[in-house]
Amino acid sequence: MELSEVIKRRRSVRKFKNIEISPDIINDLLESASLAPETDVNSYYFGVINDNNIKNKLAKATLWAEWIAEAPVIFVCCVDISFDIGDQSDDNYGVVGNKLRYNDEIVNYLREHKDRKVCKTLLHSTPVYIAAQHIILTAVSHNLRGCLVDYMDIEKINKILDLPDHITCQVLVPIGYSDETPKKKGKYNKKERVFYNKWVK
Repeated sequence: MELSEVIKRRRSVRKFKNIEISPDIINDLLESASLAPETDVNSYYFGVINDNNIKNKLAKATLWAEWIAEAPVIFVCCVDISFDIGDQSDDNYGVVGNKLRYNDEIVNYLREHKDRKVCKTLLHSTPVYIAAQHIILTAVSHNLRGCLVDYMDIEKINKILDLPDHITCQVLVPIGYSDETPKKKGKYNKKERVFYNKWVK
């Protein structure tokens, strides 16, 4: 299937058929996730959860997403949070870059806050989403569907999975054969959603 067709077919799905996913397909999804770009300071780790007991525990740790327990497989996208911006000098690339993106006050707050794990989890939250999207798009190429789930009790999930202290879950990706027909995406109005060079009212 061409990439453009995969992208067009991708839809978030929350109901799954009770059909197992073959190990070969799971390995293909993991391979695609491993090809996602990583940052200089952290690496990604992926859990493959197919045990019903663990899936149910993960589901109960989410916000209104208990349906994930019905997915044949839940991929857990994790990140190494060993790098701590609070330990870096003021001229560190990560410090300067984050101040440029957000502002001094926010970054200084995150550097000084006493709960280091929460701050590191927040600052390292974004890049692994690229790997999660790789999983979903590759799933579509196998006629599977999924959804990103990130409103959850991260610390509880870390404990359920016995993750070491320097590794944290960031997003769950339930995958399976769809048991629903999601609505078609509305027609994209390029004139309203795209601008060139400068925003024009």
